[in-house]
Amino acid sequence: MERKQVIRIFRSVVKELGIEGVKIRITPMKRKVASFSFKTKTLRLNSNIIDLLNEEQLKFIIFHELIHFKVRDVNHGSKFHEELEKYYDKEKTEQIELEIIKSLISTFS
Repeated sequence: MERKQVIRIFRSVVKELGIEGVKIRITPMKRKVASFSFKTKTLRLNSNIIDLLNEEQLKFIIFHELIHFKVRDVNHGSKFHEELEKYYDKEKTEQIELEIIKSLISTFS
């Protein structure tokens, strides 16, 4: 997927979540799919995976990281899950997470 498409997805998720002041940086990462820095308000997305995942999977990853910012918590506590479930029910979350894992394992094994 082209970076322009990833940025379009990022902007749509930012709008849907109703948050402001966040940036995205698409960069190679050795051990993570993505991370969010509260200090710089930047979502870092691993450039090595953007061609391996489909739009729905990338959108989920972006949602996941930005929800950390929205609820102001780096953990996966009740506030995080309550917010995530507004957009993805538990079954859909498990399905997408499994698809992501399968995509990455099949590529790197």
